[in-house]
Amino acid sequence: MVKLNYSIVAVIGIAILVIAAIGFVVYGNAFDRPDGGPEKARMTVTDMSGRTVTLNAPVERIVIMESSKTAELAAIAGDGFAEKIVGWDSDFKRYAGDEYAVFVEKCPQLADIPEVGLLDDNTFSIEKTISLKPDVVIMQNWQLLRAKEATTDALNKLERAGIPVVFLDFYTDPMANSTKSMLLLGEILGKEDRAQEIVNFYNEQTELVYSRLATINGTKPSVYIECGINGPSSYANTYGDVAWGSVVRRVGGNNIAESLLAGTTKAISPEYLVSQNPDIIILTGRNWATPDSLKLGYTVTQDTARNTMTGFVQRPGWDTTNAVKNHKVYGIYQGYCYSIYNFAVVEAFAKWFYPEEFKDVDPDAVLREYHDRFMPIDYNGTFFYSYY
Repeated sequence: MVKLNYSIVAVIGIAILVIAAIGFVVYGNAFDRPDGGPEKARMTVTDMSGRTVTLNAPVERIVIMESSKTAELAAIAGDGFAEKIVGWDSDFKRYAGDEYAVFVEKCPQLADIPEVGLLDDNTFSIEKTISLKPDVVIMQNWQLLRAKEATTDALNKLERAGIPVVFLDFYTDPMANSTKSMLLLGEILGKEDRAQEIVNFYNEQTELVYSRLATINGTKPSVYIECGINGPSSYANTYGDVAWGSVVRRVGGNNIAESLLAGTTKAISPEYLVSQNPDIIILTGRNWATPDSLKLGYTVTQDTARNTMTGFVQRPGWDTTNAVKNHKVYGIYQGYCYSIYNFAVVEAFAKWFYPEEFKDVDPDAVLREYHDRFMPIDYNGTFFYSYY
């Protein structure tokens, strides 16, 4: 009888172990999750770098690199977007002008989000990122181009730690990939309908421009575009067939730097600019800390925009260009090219390149509507400026 009892105990013990093992397989990952809740569904997506990525979805804990893309995340995620960001780089705070301050005023908790360093200056902390237990780390395709070694190293280490990385692209081909990136972001956030609504709005605005451009014949205007961050005394980056340069081409302009720079961005010489005699000059601005930079943004007045543009217009040799002689010098907000907001860039460029054909187009009004419908912040300030 005693032996039988020992046998029964042994059988019961084995059964308990089997049940526990099955429970660990089914529910084990829950013990490692911050909320200890049930296991999420698995999702496989193809990101904007062409990688196949499997992750738990919808994601709730995000580390976002190039944190100025918080604007896109906020538009899709809606209320509670700030709680999803558990870590980010310092891009938003250091380089996004007054947009960061406007977001923090609306959502003060953003000021307390831990920073994990930047990929493009080799300060990215893999240890800090892993400690935040993100469901996903969001990176950008340009980081693979301009900080390839650091980005690849971070990617490999995160993958070994079991943390998925998803790449978006608002830079290399903004006119094609911005909407694709929004749909991908909507997919991993479980906000597909919201993302599609934003993309539909984007397509309505850009198709209006593209359909009219298709009917325009004649000589295309030559265009020079420069980032106004350095101020008038030093020429800053212009663009080949990427970023702002790709928008110039798509909207029916001839970019004077395209053949010179191809797929790169860098400054050109003043002599080259004057020799090319552009019909239109566009300067990009933001409320940067650089004292002489072109100021545009959420807290910038028309007077400030004009005052900070004057030094550029008065550069040596510019008075000989068609752009200055014909009063076609413009300013546009730097952040709008590399974001879903670039539908407004398309509208502004079309209006400046072909004023008669697009005299009824109002990019300011369209951006205000976008903010009213999709953004947590209000649309105020100066984002487009005509010097004359």
